[in-house]
Amino acid sequence: MGSEKMEDDIIDYAEGRFEIRPYPKYRDLMQITDLVNQLGYNFPFSQKQYSLEDVQEKLRSEGAQAFLRLVRVQEDISPKAPFKKAGDFVAERLALLSPSSDLIIVDPYLFPPNPKVGEDEYSEFLASLIAPILEPGANVICIVNTHSNKAVESAVAGHLEHLVPGVTVEIHQSDDFHDRFWISGRSQGVVVGASFNGLGRKLFFIDTLEQSDVDSIVAELAALGI
Repeated sequence: MGSEKMEDDIIDYAEGRFEIRPYPKYRDLMQITDLVNQLGYNFPFSQKQYSLEDVQEKLRSEGAQAFLRLVRVQEDISPKAPFKKAGDFVAERLALLSPSSDLIIVDPYLFPPNPKVGEDEYSEFLASLIAPILEPGANVICIVNTHSNKAVESAVAGHLEHLVPGVTVEIHQSDDFHDRFWISGRSQGVVVGASFNGLGRKLFFIDTLEQSDVDSIVAELAALGI
């Protein structure tokens, strides 16, 4: 440990650094983050500082996408901010899934037992996230856990029926999912790194799902009869 120094809670090893290869999928990275947190450590995201030689090598080996990916990930981090400001960011990001006639939301805690902002405000907020994505007559399928708040479920469905003509809302219970996914038209989607209860209190990711991940999730739902 003699070659190790600590500054601002960052550990730097003179001999080298730890790397993960190949580039991990988002859901794997979130599981790694959960384990790190359970052990009492913090696993923040920070942008690497590149030397000119580093830039040249990455451009040769990976192309410009290596740097474009870093910019996109930073833009997809929900800010630690007041509830409304954080909500506006999330709404803007989720709106990229529109227009949708078939929206799937996989979120165990979509309808929390005790919303931190209260059931009424939370229900209105959640409906305001979903409604702009939908076309008239759209079908919304929510997959939640067995502790879902029935009152919030009903309130959100009521708000959506008022905001989107002809909308239908289906709610299914399953404890098979840990992560949170929003999938539009069973063809494109995003992964959301945290529940919306307490939005703005912590940073979390919203990132685009790879097509293979969308296909896997849709296939798993089909196996469950959804």
